[in-house]
Amino acid sequence: MDIEHLTKHQIILLTLLVSFVTSIATGIVTVSLMDQAPPSVTRTINQIVERTVEKVVPQIIMQPASQGAAVVTKETTVVVKDDDLVAQSIGKVQKGIVRLVSLNDRDTLLARGVVLDAKGVVISDRGSLEPMGTVNFEAILPDGSRVAAVMRIPVGTTTIAILDLQMASSSGKIAAVPVADASKLHLGQSVIRIGGAGSDTVGTGVIAKLPDTHSTLIQASVVSTTPGSILITSFGELIGIITSDSAVVGADFYTTLSP
Repeated sequence: MDIEHLTKHQIILLTLLVSFVTSIATGIVTVSLMDQAPPSVTRTINQIVERTVEKVVPQIIMQPASQGAAVVTKETTVVVKDDDLVAQSIGKVQKGIVRLVSLNDRDTLLARGVVLDAKGVVISDRGSLEPMGTVNFEAILPDGSRVAAVMRIPVGTTTIAILDLQMASSSGKIAAVPVADASKLHLGQSVIRIGGAGSDTVGTGVIAKLPDTHSTLIQASVVSTTPGSILITSFGELIGIITSDSAVVGADFYTTLSP
């Protein structure tokens, strides 16, 4: 066959054949080179590929009216820094922290309290409040406003006091703090302490000892001496609270709660 007298169809077929053979040869050479490349080169290539992942948001592709609009959603991995997570959790929990004072002395803190129900159910340290009675309290809310707080009659030997805030509406003023699942806590887990006799003070640490069959107390590597100070997870879930019972053992022990 004389190549100079090929028809158009024959030329097209010959071009396709050459392209196919060339692509196969290129693939074989590339794979061979990658197999022979040092590990550092392969690792660098992988890092470059990983860092090219972009933050993806839903995109609306406009199509003719007869077809409607199509929403294309891509999945991506969002990395949250520990510092940002801790700050967000503290800010969220602060909306559920109150300070309890006596109506006879409205400037002296008796104990801190944490809101467990958006309707105004608060828990605090029974040992600090019980000597004052059950209706002689005032709660200072996160926004600085004050409302009456009535302590329920304690049942049994629990060291945790339950109070009801006397407020017509709690919308926007307080927020309930979720309780952590005690069965999912583990040694070395990061925790945050929120306490302080005046404004909120915080500290971070880890769980040093879990509750056992002999005690419901949990030990952390961060201390607090203010009754009602709380211990939370990095995700803003309530783990425990400082009570008279835990304070006797040590300033780094907290009475745990169950959902």
